[in-house]
Amino acid sequence: MPQASLFGPSWQGSLQDLANIVQQVRRMRTFGRLTLRNPERFSLAHLYFRAGKLAQVMSNRGDASVTLRELGEWRHAFIHFDRGVTTDDEIIGSEYERLLDEVLMRLHQRGLVELPQLPKVIDSHIVAADEGQRLIAPWEWQVLIEGTRRVSLAVARLVGPEQAFHVLRIILHDCAATFPAFASLQITGDGCLRVVDRSFLDRMAREDLFKGFAALIITCQRFCSPVLGAREAHRLIVRALSEVGPVLETMGVFQVDNQVFSV
Repeated sequence: MPQASLFGPSWQGSLQDLANIVQQVRRMRTFGRLTLRNPERFSLAHLYFRAGKLAQVMSNRGDASVTLRELGEWRHAFIHFDRGVTTDDEIIGSEYERLLDEVLMRLHQRGLVELPQLPKVIDSHIVAADEGQRLIAPWEWQVLIEGTRRVSLAVARLVGPEQAFHVLRIILHDCAATFPAFASLQITGDGCLRVVDRSFLDRMAREDLFKGFAALIITCQRFCSPVLGAREAHRLIVRALSEVGPVLETMGVFQVDNQVFSV
């Protein structure tokens, strides 16, 4: 992160440094105020953190939800984090932490934000793995879960929720044989997969998690092949993943066969 300054009582940078600064705040459990200024939109936003957790969002554009969602549409910003600056206002809920992660991922997809290098530390926002192994970041969890949800929903829509329940149960059983922690995945009433207990998955190394979710996605695609044909099954999965697909490709969890779309 060459353009950002992460030393001294204040950190500063541009929009591309936003994810790195947020990651540093979370990792170091810092108290302070993150100020974002957008001269194009005449927007000013303050994100207050307490012990590394997002505590309050204030701006000249609306409430916390409106402010964060608008932030996802920004193209430029000047960022400045002041340690120790707090607010006495009521702390907002944890759902805004997730919304902030969604905004960071959206800005990354637009090529405007650089995602941080994964640190080899263990804290409340980074999943623990064996010593010396790379750790999974919150935004990666979000991508994996959303990708799984979209793929399983595509299968459910193809064969119907009732049959999808049985199909996905078989797929889960097969994946759990190789990756036992995947037994913590469950099937919802509408035939979608969801993570009900992440603690089992948290014990898996990042690389093994990626391999497991890759196997889950490709198994769903292979199930669709006899129904649609191999090419159309792949197209179905690509369309279902939509903008999440390229991120999964970057993570090595999914691969688009460009030859399928060249025919």
